[in-house]
Amino acid sequence: MGTFQTLLALVVLIFVLSVIVQSVQEVLKSLLDTKTKTMEEIIVKFMGNSLTLPQVNGALQRRGLDITALEDFNKEDFRHLLDGIDFAAPQLQGVVASATATFEQFKDNIAGAYEAARVAFQKSYTSKNKKWVLGISFLVVLALNASLIKMYEILEANQNLTQAISGTASAIVNAEKSAQGSASASQTTNAAEIFDKNRKAITVDLQKYPILFRTPCYLKDLGEEPFNEIVGLFLMGLLVSLGAPFWNDVLKGMMGVNNALNTNSKKSP
Repeated sequence: MGTFQTLLALVVLIFVLSVIVQSVQEVLKSLLDTKTKTMEEIIVKFMGNSLTLPQVNGALQRRGLDITALEDFNKEDFRHLLDGIDFAAPQLQGVVASATATFEQFKDNIAGAYEAARVAFQKSYTSKNKKWVLGISFLVVLALNASLIKMYEILEANQNLTQAISGTASAIVNAEKSAQGSASASQTTNAAEIFDKNRKAITVDLQKYPILFRTPCYLKDLGEEPFNEIVGLFLMGLLVSLGAPFWNDVLKGMMGVNNALNTNSKKSP
């Protein structure tokens, strides 16, 4: 039971680190406007001269949308969007397949190209996000000196700390559900507001779990166990990069096992 509680507490700490990484990523994505830039690159690449970026932006703005809205557009939605675009004569030359092809068929061809563009966007944006998460995960872990091996050793030696941290697992999972629900109901678009909100959340996490902030112990840890320190940092970076949703699911599963173990122990004479 002691080992399981230690692992549960460790997962709680990994989850908190992954939330910190997620918060930093959200701020950077907002400041750098990565989704907009990626969508613009894909539109230019796939549409070429048939459809210009200003034409797409203009049609979207008339609907009160920005270019990131295209992420949720299907082929039919995009086809309707084209009805609000005035195409220049040069754009029509060499695109229509035959002399009998109509202007409507021309727009159908563009809508067909959009399907490929949307798939390319999702693939490109997902790939970029994974790279960002991996990079930020290692930066956060290194900045905090959050070695997986050292944290496990500390938790194993201090069962009071272990019990205190593992006891918060249920509250953390419920709080994450509420946060996700709030985020889906009301999206914050102001970068300053996002930064301020996440900065406060990160500060609370570090104060609540001082074991996460071990930066002053770098020289001591490297001097005593350099191999364990380096391996522990590397492993923690990889685990944190799996993301908060993943560790949220792991916490749910471990809490179910924990509840079952507690129930069985109470039944035992």
